[in-house]
Amino acid sequence: MSSTHTAQYWHDHYEAGRDFRPLTDAESALLTERLALPEDARGARALDVACGTGEVSRALAAAGYRVDAVDWARSALDRAEAAGPDEIAYHQLDVTDADLCALTADGGYRVITMRRVLAHLPDRTRTVTELAALLEEDGVLCVITPHADRHPPELRDICLDDAEIGRLCDAWEHAERIEVAGSTVVLLRGPKSAAVAYAEKRKPTPAAMAGVAVVVTNSRGQVLLGWNNARSLWELPAGKVEPGEPFEATAVRELAEESGLAACAEDVLLLGTLCDATNGGVTRVTEIARITAFTGEPEVREADLSRWEWHTLSDLRHLPQPLFTASAQAVNLVWPGLLPDVPAAHHTPRPAGSVALTFGEPAAAVRLRERLVQDLTEAGWTDSPGLQRAFATVPRQAFLPEQPLHRTYANEAVATVFDEDTGRSMSSVSQPEMQAVMLREAGLREGDRVLEIGGGGYNACLTAELVGPAGSVVCVEIDPYVHARTVRFLEETRYADRVRAVLGDGTLGAPDALVPAGGFDAILVTVGANDIPQAWHRQLADGRHLVLPLRIGGFTRALSLRKEPGHLASTWVSVCGFVPIQGGGRWDETPDPIGASGYGIRWEDTTPAPLDGLDRALATAGVEVRTGVSVVADESFEHLQLWLATSVPGFCRLTGEREQPGRLRLPKHTDAMAMMSGGSMAVVVIERLDADEHNSTPTWEFRIQGFGPDSKTAADILADAVRTWDRELRDRAHPVLTIWPADIPGPVLPAGDVVDKALGRIAVTWPGRDRHTAPRVAQHAAGGNGDTAQ
Repeated sequence: MSSTHTAQYWHDHYEAGRDFRPLTDAESALLTERLALPEDARGARALDVACGTGEVSRALAAAGYRVDAVDWARSALDRAEAAGPDEIAYHQLDVTDADLCALTADGGYRVITMRRVLAHLPDRTRTVTELAALLEEDGVLCVITPHADRHPPELRDICLDDAEIGRLCDAWEHAERIEVAGSTVVLLRGPKSAAVAYAEKRKPTPAAMAGVAVVVTNSRGQVLLGWNNARSLWELPAGKVEPGEPFEATAVRELAEESGLAACAEDVLLLGTLCDATNGGVTRVTEIARITAFTGEPEVREADLSRWEWHTLSDLRHLPQPLFTASAQAVNLVWPGLLPDVPAAHHTPRPAGSVALTFGEPAAAVRLRERLVQDLTEAGWTDSPGLQRAFATVPRQAFLPEQPLHRTYANEAVATVFDEDTGRSMSSVSQPEMQAVMLREAGLREGDRVLEIGGGGYNACLTAELVGPAGSVVCVEIDPYVHARTVRFLEETRYADRVRAVLGDGTLGAPDALVPAGGFDAILVTVGANDIPQAWHRQLADGRHLVLPLRIGGFTRALSLRKEPGHLASTWVSVCGFVPIQGGGRWDETPDPIGASGYGIRWEDTTPAPLDGLDRALATAGVEVRTGVSVVADESFEHLQLWLATSVPGFCRLTGEREQPGRLRLPKHTDAMAMMSGGSMAVVVIERLDADEHNSTPTWEFRIQGFGPDSKTAADILADAVRTWDRELRDRAHPVLTIWPADIPGPVLPAGDVVDKALGRIAVTWPGRDRHTAPRVAQHAAGGNGDTAQ
């Protein structure tokens, strides 16, 4: 933890009976005054960092705090524990490397104290950021430090000067500074989260601006940045290329000259060249070098630099001080998307290198990954040792470097690309539980060859773990940015030799040269599809599974389809939500406006009907039919959606502004299920039953609103379909979907309802239903998510 002494040094120091600088009366009085607890807050938690023999810890305990005290010297903690009291829990930890979040499982700290320790920390900016995350919302970080102006030069290493104290305060909304007996006390509240700014250096002396920027990370996955005191910004190790010097040699030399870290040229991975212009109009050409193998500890070796620090990747988005533009560009080349709004530079990539990088991660990532596996297993999602091992092995944070760890390992989807016009997510890392069940339903085995449609990398690596070294994964992605991001993250995590990333339109399948003889053993589609391209059917091996999110009538269902002679048959159906497919499979869900009413119709798989006069009908009272069918809170009615979308002629979805005055009552967060019939419309609405207003379990009833000249007939048709679901399907029948070629005749299809797509016919049957019907084509033409009661 100390920049000048080791843990053994301090252990020996305290074991020999020596002490640290005692807490002065003035310091003690200030702590008592400024950190006092009101009577009703006694028992609040405090953290004393580098507690030594526990003087500050005991002062906090006397003030009514429950104290966690940490130090890396065992002998200091032994002496502190002997002094009591019981309100203090002592922990032997190195705060620069330990998983401090494990201490705060039941809440944050009201106060964190750091007395005469900050100047000793090698990565003080990162450490302070991590400590800030442990505070309660209104918590206080109290830093006590010797001031450089009040101590002789030989003690400068244990002090902070005004500039360093100012940089510390920059990162907080409220900073109070108090001078006490040769020391400075800083009380900090409200860590800032403003976006990182970028700054240029002064105009360079005219010269050949060819250099190398070195992106080096440690065993915890943190990146090395130096503070340039002369220019007041952070920057990577970097320097000019000497005449005739290879870029690898420049990287090794500059890293050693500036930071003292020693690396070998054969461990340098060159990622390509960035080219842009400096403020002075000089062309700047920067080769980006990636290093993970080195020896030594960072130390300042050049006059312009005052210190080196290791920084957590996600924290770079909120650096309190500027980051040198060229360094920001290099960082974003290594981790595409990590930094927002970085000034553009042209990138000339290099062919894939042969250097094997070492992936580093903090202890917290391992702990959170293990907790995610535990949660998924307890919920029944990872129900096999193979799935558990895959999720415990693949580092999800490597594919979401811009996200903090707690967000990375939450059981939820994380969007990575947004549509600039609509703000809609266009690419994401899927929800772990959905990934787990789709991988399970794919029936993967050791040695399988798998095709994934949709990039990102994380799911492909989970697949690679399941099929093992003898298997293979081909991942096809259409978006160049997502593809480039995937390639880089596969390289960072050393999965590049097990996952083949391909830039292309996934609706065309894999390039022919990559299709195994006999086809892929599984095809996983991780984007929402509106149809099943012929290439997917053709490239799938007989008897194996295509797992995909398929959109039917505007509702998306995850399906596992087994390839059987002449068709695909579902073995699993589940509600889901995925970003839409791009390329040849993209669809337009722009609604047809209903006059000037503010409402619109989405037809999806249904032949559009005339909407003339419907806007006037919506302005009338219309009719309302009660179905008598109800659901309780959080009860899914996903099968009702699929039933109506496939069995009701003229099915559509109604969308529009929810706050419009009038009688039409749209659901809060989704389109309404509806149908058109002879110029009239019927709409499904969900109403809370007044009789259940005080029940512990709220209940909602499906009701049908009808509008237009034949509103009652349309409403009755839709109401009858809802009642049929309740009477014949609900809790007793589950849908089975079979996918057939587009030219298959109706008599060949199984009994049930048929949805015609451009590339195939979907037959939907309900085994277990009380009665069976002949194949019937609802009014569909070639070419959501399941809701719960709210």
